[in-house]
Amino acid sequence: MITDIIEESGVEVIFSYSPAWEMFFSMHVLSGPDHHISRRKWRRAAEKKHPELAERIRNLQDITIGWTILIDTPVWDKLRQMEIPELFTFLRRKNIYEWNEMIQPLGKQMSIEERNQVLDTSSEYYHLIFKREEVVLRPYISRILKEERESCMKRGIWNWCRMIHPRLFVGEDYITYLKNREYSFQKKEIKRIYASVSTFAAPHLWLYEEAHGLEIVKGIQVEYPEDSIPDDFVRLLKALANPTRLMVVKLLLRDIHTIQELSHCLSISEAGVYKHLKALDEAGLVKKKRKGAYVEYYFQTEMIDFIPYTFYEIMN
Repeated sequence: MITDIIEESGVEVIFSYSPAWEMFFSMHVLSGPDHHISRRKWRRAAEKKHPELAERIRNLQDITIGWTILIDTPVWDKLRQMEIPELFTFLRRKNIYEWNEMIQPLGKQMSIEERNQVLDTSSEYYHLIFKREEVVLRPYISRILKEERESCMKRGIWNWCRMIHPRLFVGEDYITYLKNREYSFQKKEIKRIYASVSTFAAPHLWLYEEAHGLEIVKGIQVEYPEDSIPDDFVRLLKALANPTRLMVVKLLLRDIHTIQELSHCLSISEAGVYKHLKALDEAGLVKKKRKGAYVEYYFQTEMIDFIPYTFYEIMN
């Protein structure tokens, strides 16, 4: 739903509310409850009322990349303005080859059964939880977008962008976003900005690059923030606060290893290695894959890349 469009110096800013984006990101919050403390009250209420559905949403987080799989691909440009029932109709008409073609840019593929689980779960979530939520969110977000549009017109596009998030920097030639790494975009290449706000994204900023344009979703705080540190970040730091586990990380950064190989390299029992790998796995630092009679472990380097970003985001 486009609420307004303004233009300045050849750059078009389209203020819009996408109910589908808000729905999928609310599922993202449910799928990673330890991290998104800004909607903790909402999440607890949803889990209490529909525990089995919340569990299914969490179980599908890997194949859906935390339920961002559609909003993080080029096909999103076609889906952005759809109402949710229209979106489900569109997606169910896609055969499995067309479906996998949509998600292929993220390196994902699904079986027919997996695709059906994703669609059935998201549809059920919409009807049981989000449909009622969206009735309240639509007028609220529309009002916030009106305020953002007025701020943009008053300050100018690039000065307005500077105010969106503390890690979004606008220079003379580039706009730069600091996350797990630095993302820079030439201002002269940007012809269009899709601007929106979300009640589920705070304290994060969603920024997605598309052809000659950016999608920027600003998180807005709707719950009184709890003075606490996300459980998953505490678990991550605890997993690294052990010299033996750091040696495991060092070895996995060099190569993929089995428990037996790590046991030999570290001169500790296989049971001891398993205990350390379990702690690293629970922190999201390692992944495992069965190969014949053995299980291979490899390190998730992006989790380390995210530590400085997450640290400053939480402390600020």
